[in-house]
Amino acid sequence: MSNRRRSVRAGLAFAAMMLLALPAAGQSTDIFKGFSSKSKAPIEVDAETLEIFEEGSQRIATFAGGVTVRRGNTTMKAATIKLYSDKDSDDNNAFTRMEASGTVYVNSGNQTVTGSRAVVDNKAQTITLAGNVVLSQGKNVIVGERLVINMATGRARVEQTEGKRIQGVFNPNVAKSKKPAETPTQ
Repeated sequence: MSNRRRSVRAGLAFAAMMLLALPAAGQSTDIFKGFSSKSKAPIEVDAETLEIFEEGSQRIATFAGGVTVRRGNTTMKAATIKLYSDKDSDDNNAFTRMEASGTVYVNSGNQTVTGSRAVVDNKAQTITLAGNVVLSQGKNVIVGERLVINMATGRARVEQTEGKRIQGVFNPNVAKSKKPAETPTQ
């Protein structure tokens, strides 16, 4: 098998592992639910290009050109997604860091989050979305500069730059059943 073919296969394996690395967040943060390791759904990756190279002790796989990753009902889109792994690791499919840039979009059901960039740091066990972050669930919306998710605890935090405030719009649930109309008395 040629080195190029091995590199492409390794890159696809890295993409699969990228999605499998998000399960801890998925357990308590519904937006990443489709990336749960419990999911048996196939992982679909669509990109214009894939480049794999080594730099120092890292192997870097870069998917570029309107990248779309789907698993179950969860979709992630970005202009570029880079996967970093230790090239000397025993697990050829493990990655230590994932960076998505361009407009990053993640959707699962009625939940959506967008931002300018995202970083999944498996060593620190965090997911960080930054740059005009908009988190929505149905008609409820929160806007801030950063969203930080701790994958170990499931705790999420929205942050804003100094001098600005986090903004949100929350719509109370509408009752599912209406009272029957009263009959007018004569």
